[in-house]
Amino acid sequence: MAEQNILNGNQKQLEQIIGDIKEHNVKKDRLEKLAESVKDISKELDNARKEKQNEMDSKIKASTDAICDGYDKSINADKDKIKAVSAARDKAKMAGVKERINAETASLRAQNEDLADQINEAFIHENISKVFNSQLFISVFNPKKLLDYVIDIAIILILYVAVPVALFLLPMIPQWILLVYCMVITLVSIVVIKCIFRKVVLKHAETIMAAQNTRIQITDNKKRIKKIEKNIRKDKNEDMYGLESFDSDINALHDDIARIEEEKSSALEEFEKNTKADIISEINERYADKITNMENELNKKEKEYDELDDLVKKQRIYISSNYEAYLGKEFINVDKLSELNSIMKSDSADTIAQALAVYNNRH
Repeated sequence: MAEQNILNGNQKQLEQIIGDIKEHNVKKDRLEKLAESVKDISKELDNARKEKQNEMDSKIKASTDAICDGYDKSINADKDKIKAVSAARDKAKMAGVKERINAETASLRAQNEDLADQINEAFIHENISKVFNSQLFISVFNPKKLLDYVIDIAIILILYVAVPVALFLLPMIPQWILLVYCMVITLVSIVVIKCIFRKVVLKHAETIMAAQNTRIQITDNKKRIKKIEKNIRKDKNEDMYGLESFDSDINALHDDIARIEEEKSSALEEFEKNTKADIISEINERYADKITNMENELNKKEKEYDELDDLVKKQRIYISSNYEAYLGKEFINVDKLSELNSIMKSDSADTIAQALAVYNNRH
């Protein structure tokens, strides 16, 4: 329809306008449906591509895991064997260390046993109780070493300081109890010490002193034994314990693990070079037709959409310039234009302008 003032147009021109707007509306509906179709196909295509990629990733991972699993089982088995051999080696070494300690300290231990027997025989021969060969007796009556003096001072502090102070501070203890305790403990100490000193120390002084010196020698031997044991445990030389077979087995297992790791790396490299490509090719072929058809359909719909969108835009521009500019936006409506057409059919108006005037009067 040529561009002109449509208000002067007749019924035929009005019907042309109605037809143009109907056609425009149909095209717009078709454009909306095409847009939905493009959206749906795009979504289906994306899902198909994701499905293909997920299948590839899953298949490749499963194949890689299968390759690694067999080698890893062998490696873990060798590692368990290394743990078992190492435990056996440590056990053998400990047995060797104990055997060496026993061998190198045998003379000192035998000497200590002999010295202890000498003390026992001397005390039995002179009918002296073993009580007088104890650490407590030596600390009280003949202290020589630092430990003896510590024990002696501790006994004095307990009997003459700690207990009296406790009795003094406890509120439920009468004060006379403290006085009685001090008197009794002093009297008992004097009597006991005098009796023991007179009947034991003076009478068997030589034997007791000899026993004390022997005890010192036994203590010195024990220190030497501990020093020897410490040096043996610190000794890094393991050749003397016969551990060569264990070390050989452990080294062989480590070599086997290294070999398996190398084979595993080669298998994975071979998979990356060949098998992986075959897997990808097979899956691509399986999805090729489906994805290609969807891509073609999408391209077709997108092309149709673009062409129709361009046409709808041109129609919209034409309607706006030639119809809406004269009739107003509210009359770019099929129902209202149809009512104008009815007015013109009833001979109430000859032109579109007259039909508009009748319509406005009615409304």
